[in-house]
Amino acid sequence: MKFRELAEGFEELEKTSSGNKLREILSNFFKRVPKSEIRIVSYLVLGLIAPEYESTDFGIAERMMIRAVAKAYQKDESEVIKLLKKKGDLGIVALEIKKSSGIKSKSQLEILEVHRKLLEIAKTSGSGSQDKKISLLSNLLLECTPEEAKYIVRILLGKLRLGVASITILDSLSIAFTGTKENKKFLEEAYNLCTDIGLVAELIATKGIEGVKKIKIQVGSPIQMMLAQRVKKLSEIKEKMPDGFYSDAKYDGERVQIHKKPNGEIIIYSRRLENITSRYPDIVENIKKAIKEKSFIVEGEAVPVDKDGNILSFQNIMQRKRKYDVEEYSKKIPVCVFLFEILYLNNKSLMKLSYPKRREILERVTVEGSFVKLSKILYNDDLDKVDDFFQEVLDQGCEGIIAKSKSNDSFYRAGARAWLWIKYKKDYISKLQDTLDLVVVGAFAGKGKRAGTYGALLCAAYNPKTDSFETVSKLGAGFSDEVLDKIPKIMKQYLIPKKHPRVDSEIEADYWFVPNKVVVVIGAEITQSPVHTCAKKQLGKGLAIRFPRFKMFREDKSAEQATTTQEIIQMYKR
Repeated sequence: MKFRELAEGFEELEKTSSGNKLREILSNFFKRVPKSEIRIVSYLVLGLIAPEYESTDFGIAERMMIRAVAKAYQKDESEVIKLLKKKGDLGIVALEIKKSSGIKSKSQLEILEVHRKLLEIAKTSGSGSQDKKISLLSNLLLECTPEEAKYIVRILLGKLRLGVASITILDSLSIAFTGTKENKKFLEEAYNLCTDIGLVAELIATKGIEGVKKIKIQVGSPIQMMLAQRVKKLSEIKEKMPDGFYSDAKYDGERVQIHKKPNGEIIIYSRRLENITSRYPDIVENIKKAIKEKSFIVEGEAVPVDKDGNILSFQNIMQRKRKYDVEEYSKKIPVCVFLFEILYLNNKSLMKLSYPKRREILERVTVEGSFVKLSKILYNDDLDKVDDFFQEVLDQGCEGIIAKSKSNDSFYRAGARAWLWIKYKKDYISKLQDTLDLVVVGAFAGKGKRAGTYGALLCAAYNPKTDSFETVSKLGAGFSDEVLDKIPKIMKQYLIPKKHPRVDSEIEADYWFVPNKVVVVIGAEITQSPVHTCAKKQLGKGLAIRFPRFKMFREDKSAEQATTTQEIIQMYKR
């Protein structure tokens, strides 16, 4: 298939503001894609060249792209920079310069050929790699039509911005190859196990639903992490878990999923399924000592501790997100991993075992040390004892507890937020019992002291049923001057000219963003709102957070892992 056809499809998607129309365009396009190429096309539609968890980094900064465009089209770099200031998008700059350059292209590039060249750019490293990348890229741009150049530039800069997410693709694949969106649940279950959108696309196209159902978990491919529901009263846990439960301490750190391959390689994934192994060389060494089994997948919470093993605040672990001086910071800010789950052991999935059986196996294979421990757990579900345990773990620096069902069907459900896990946390403020993780979807221009920056952020909850982000808060309080100065820089790469197709907002923001960044918000209570869209379809009126305050950015969560509309409805009803 020609890359020109894909670029035309991108153009059509970019002009669309309706989520349903996006799915229609994509499903029709997938029907035309050769089955041997649908895997690669699925990655490219997301602006990727491989599964998300492989974290393929092109290593192309804006300055390098300016040099490559100038070299390809025989322009001075100053001309490219001047046009960039005017257009604000290097993709459009490449398109317009190519059109005006008079340089002809035959537009015979195949999708697989473009993918191969993008892969080559990503893999180029070492001495002189910048010049090699620029040379490879300029040669590719020279072969492109203006429209193809526009999207190749955006892919390489990580700014494709078509309004498409993995869930959108799963919907579209279901429509394209089964005739209905109803079968998306099977594709989603498979994707949650393998987190490889290309593999799911290839199997549904070549082997149908039955082929998709055969996808199994594999060491080295991260699994979408299971999530917890929340309650306000301990007594509600009993109601939701009539077969009894264990209580697990809830630590305030970075959730990690640790894989050990049969060859001994250890890989660590974040909640966002990013490969963060290089960030934690100490965890790699410590987990090898703690679990001697040939292969496994375990989950835990990486928590910063002091020299005496006392738990430190979550903010301390943020300093470990460094590319340089990793060894130094691993000594300066040691991390203890509190393990609470095991999903796979020695070529066998444990996900269909009940939680008590999984916990028993985890305890059997783990040798605790100073920096790898089992999460503190209470096996008694008497509410008085649970309350005592809750207070005990709070005193030790934990956030609260996670109640975990011990029913026979208390399986590990990848990517699901089920009533098999329930979190119960300490009060942050007088009315709301918990913080909310909200997605930044827009912003408003600052005035007065905030002139030149954003005065407030438009934040949304995630509705997984509609795969949309529904506004719930205009967040303008709680920011330090330092954070206010940083926000435009943080959000710059997500800035788009119009409302994102997955954003449901009746409020007109001054700026719009791709839903990506998650912020932690506290507030006084949840009230009905005539302007916000959160829960409006269910309740007739929207819901909003009263007196919201910013706490911090939540880097370890993706937009789809934010607080859901249903959770906010439950909090409001209580």
